[in-house]
Amino acid sequence: MCVAAGMVGAAAIGAIGSTMAADKQASAQKDAQQQQLDMFNTIQKNSQPFMTAGYGATSSLSQLLGLSGAKGSMVPGTGLQNGYLTQQFNPTQAQLNAYPGYQFALQTGGQAIRNADTPGIGALSGAALKDLTNFNVGAASQNYGNYFNQFQTQQSNIFNRLSSIAGLGQSAAAGVGNSGTQLGIGAAQAGAAAGASQAGGIVGASNALGGAASGLGGLAYLNSINGSSGASGGSSTWGQSTGPYPGSDVFSPGGS
Repeated sequence: MCVAAGMVGAAAIGAIGSTMAADKQASAQKDAQQQQLDMFNTIQKNSQPFMTAGYGATSSLSQLLGLSGAKGSMVPGTGLQNGYLTQQFNPTQAQLNAYPGYQFALQTGGQAIRNADTPGIGALSGAALKDLTNFNVGAASQNYGNYFNQFQTQQSNIFNRLSSIAGLGQSAAAGVGNSGTQLGIGAAQAGAAAGASQAGGIVGASNALGGAASGLGGLAYLNSINGSSGASGGSSTWGQSTGPYPGSDVFSPGGS
């Protein structure tokens, strides 16, 4: 009876210990899983401003290139029309005339030509008018070239600045994606390990209890054999011998 109780007690202790150890290990693995998820959320939060700016710059750039949005509509935050970056340089005469410094150059340069020609050939002579015409044509050609260069420079600056911001957003998004992949794998592995630890604890507890049950079954079997032997009358006893050494103990199988 004492042996059976000891076996049951040992099995119970083993089962409880196995379960507690597995739960402790699983808890630590779940903590590791949560830490990786928290780290991903922190990385994503810190990268969000860059991604938001990148999304906005990409949207504006797409509209200014005429790739999205309504044609001719104003692109929010730029003051420019949809498709501006793909427009051909085709200014009107009014725009050329309004180019900064052009009118000033015409007036001051024309006056200088007249002042130079007046003493010698007269301000209204054919030669003076020719000089003035040549000056005006040269000034208009130079103004056109300056306007074209300014237009291209402005388009390039707008494109490069928006592309730079869009690139920051792309890099931030890629960084979050890479971190998410690595931390996601780690979190999945930690979760799987936690499940395996708990399963291992259940198996260990089952084995301990199963071993105790097997042992108790063995004891019951032995007890049944011993009980059958006693019922048949076959017993071994110690008795007094009447042999050559009176009073000596001898073993007498099957009774006296």
